[in-house]
Amino acid sequence: MLSLVALYATLLLCAAGIGALVYRYDLYDKEPPRPLALAVVLGAASIWIAGRVQGVLIDITVDVAHEAAGNTMWALFAGVSEEVGKIAAVFVVLLVFPRHFNDPLDGLIYGSFAGMGAALEESVFFVGFNDGSPFLPGQEPVRLAGHLIMGGIGGFGLGLRAMRHPRWRLAAAASFAGAALLHTLWDVVAFGAADEYDLRGRVSAWRTAAGVVLMLLGMVAFRWMVSRGAALSKRVFDTRPEAPPGEPA
Repeated sequence: MLSLVALYATLLLCAAGIGALVYRYDLYDKEPPRPLALAVVLGAASIWIAGRVQGVLIDITVDVAHEAAGNTMWALFAGVSEEVGKIAAVFVVLLVFPRHFNDPLDGLIYGSFAGMGAALEESVFFVGFNDGSPFLPGQEPVRLAGHLIMGGIGGFGLGLRAMRHPRWRLAAAASFAGAALLHTLWDVVAFGAADEYDLRGRVSAWRTAAGVVLMLLGMVAFRWMVSRGAALSKRVFDTRPEAPPGEPA
């Protein structure tokens, strides 16, 4: 029992650390705990639902094509359904807490926290509740970072709605497409690596390199969006009139 407590304490500590790194990017109007918590909960719920959707899509593929879905098709189902769930979580936060969705960076922030919730739910699914090793498997921090980054990328475009950017819809569609593509490619590599390991007991260097390259591309895109969003946020908050003394801005 103690090993299980240690395992999940480590998982939560990793999530809190990664979340804190993202939270500090929110320079101009810090998001309060309630909408952030809602994003995490909705992100966890969304990936649970996405798993059921993937099962239905795989069954349909078998019925139509009379064969099991291959890795590429399975990866596409996972990438699209899971990123749809994350951006839906961001949209619900926007609807429930509209006054806290007032910053061009908010789409990325809430998308990242939705991704963290999705990663936590997925980690619980894979790690389970058996009282085994107290050490967190090495892939779990990668899972946390990957889902968080992809959630942030996917939600970024919705943040432009806060400043009434004339092309926010196009930006929202483009950022979602980028996240779904990155997620799909990542899963193609991951599924192929898992199959190769089961067959040969090892993973080819090129598959490992491909995973590293995809993660680096995601990190670069995420960091660019942070920089771009921060510049837009500065423009928005610098042009807003200051509130009279004693009144909130």
